[in-house]
Amino acid sequence: MARRYLTVTAVAVTIFLAFQFNLSIPVKDLHLSTNATVPSAALERIKVFYNVYANPDDDVAILRAKYYVNEQMAELLPKHQVFIRSIGKQFEVEGATQIQHDEKGNEVGTLKLLWDHCRETDNPNEKVVYLHNKGSFHPSKTNDLMRKWLTRAALSEECSNMPFSCSVCSWRFSPLPHPHNGGNMWAARCNYIRKLIDPAMFQTSMAQLYHGGNDPWIGTGRFAAEHWVHSHPTIQACDVSTSDYIWAYRDIPELHDDFKLEAAPRYRLREKSFHRARSKTRSRPQVITFEHRWAEYKFLYNETPPASWFGWKFYNDSIPEDFKRPT
Repeated sequence: MARRYLTVTAVAVTIFLAFQFNLSIPVKDLHLSTNATVPSAALERIKVFYNVYANPDDDVAILRAKYYVNEQMAELLPKHQVFIRSIGKQFEVEGATQIQHDEKGNEVGTLKLLWDHCRETDNPNEKVVYLHNKGSFHPSKTNDLMRKWLTRAALSEECSNMPFSCSVCSWRFSPLPHPHNGGNMWAARCNYIRKLIDPAMFQTSMAQLYHGGNDPWIGTGRFAAEHWVHSHPTIQACDVSTSDYIWAYRDIPELHDDFKLEAAPRYRLREKSFHRARSKTRSRPQVITFEHRWAEYKFLYNETPPASWFGWKFYNDSIPEDFKRPT
């Protein structure tokens, strides 16, 4: 495919045509210079970094992976541009650009591509999306339902137009058992993504803090990738689900709830919905305390939460009385 380089210093007509006809740009050249004033509608393109896995040794699994990809691609808005990093069996996806293929790997490699792009872009307010074809490795009815919800939310108008007060937007953000978006699909702003640890190093950092392990309660091992995007103390999460769903694979609603973007967590720890979720942490009560979250922030980023941090309200019961909050 011919390489096309677009800059905002070009005439507005050029950018308008690129927007209308979805011209492809190499990932390393995705950022736009902002030396000229151009209508925002012409500038707004959201890059989707899509992790696609297909088992190369199973024809049925390959067909299933293709079906999931077609299902997810159908949710795209005109402003979305899809860039695929594939694992296992590679296959063509109409309307997407292949940027990397690996015979083996996991989603960390795709998160790394997204992180690299956000660090290199000239537009820190640029939005990006992370998707994966959930269920391609472990097919199940539950994974099908989660995949549909997560995809619809990450690609929704609500997340695509999230306000500046949101740094990450997803179907549901939960502070329990650690700050995360169950299923790990989301939209985010590059100025926040830039603050995060290199995703290729995040699992190692978590292992150093918690002495190894593969623990879903704290986000270590293979669960580190799901914790990564919400791991910084300046996170300002938003979500769109109006259901009572909180986290894990229970009480997932059917596909009929409306979306409404709100600051997250939209439920407090004492409320009924979180009370049910909190009961699951009885064997690990330390994971829902202020001290635990504070210590992790200090170790990973050597930073403490600002006044806007969600935890001041959420972890209120476990904040020491003599602790001085930022203003």
